[in-house]
Amino acid sequence: MADDAKPMSNKPQQAPTPPPPFASFSAAKGKDAHGDALTPPAEQGRPRPRRALLRWACLGLAVAGAAAAAVMLALSLTVLKVRDPTLAMESVSVRWFSVRLDARGLRVNVTLAAGLSIRNPNYESMRYGASATEIFVDGVDGGPVGVGRAPPGEVPARGASRVDADVDVLVDRVGPAVVGEVLFGGGDVRLDTRTALDGRVSLLGGLYGRRTVRVAMRCRVALRVSAAVVVAGSPACVADFGR
Repeated sequence: MADDAKPMSNKPQQAPTPPPPFASFSAAKGKDAHGDALTPPAEQGRPRPRRALLRWACLGLAVAGAAAAAVMLALSLTVLKVRDPTLAMESVSVRWFSVRLDARGLRVNVTLAAGLSIRNPNYESMRYGASATEIFVDGVDGGPVGVGRAPPGEVPARGASRVDADVDVLVDRVGPAVVGEVLFGGGDVRLDTRTALDGRVSLLGGLYGRRTVRVAMRCRVALRVSAAVVVAGSPACVADFGR
């Protein structure tokens, strides 16, 4: 039996190779010994592109929504907010007059030239129709003694436009009170004028519709009437909120 024994080799034995850290991972089932799901080592620490893209998409939508809300708020406070225009009578002058005495009494006819200023505070241009001006004698009951009209036009955005209107005034219509003032008094005739104007503003070129605006004013003008000359004083105007 001693002859059958094989001689022992003098070759050194190699140490067994330790298993890798992820040796317990099962590539077939993806579970550890306890049955819990494992993440493959190649996927550990790798970013998840779908979730990151979804997060950035939600953030972008939130920023876009906030920006749109800010833009709409700014537009509602500026461009989309329609304000009424302002109307002023800058000057009044006598274009023509006639003072004569005939069989029916004293006849006083005057043509006044009124310079109207229309200011548009909106961020869009305003189109307006023909304005009407009625003339009354202050302190005397009765209808208007004169009516004038100004042509339609357009006022630029945040700008002003001037309109000239001629008004024929028949002062002797109101009767003896004015005639007596002209003949025996100082010749002062106080007139009360009422002017109204309608306009329309198109928002963003009509994309957000059209708004109608209206403005009116009352003015007082004094006339100094004599047989030789008729002089108009400076007008004093206020807005007519009871239009």
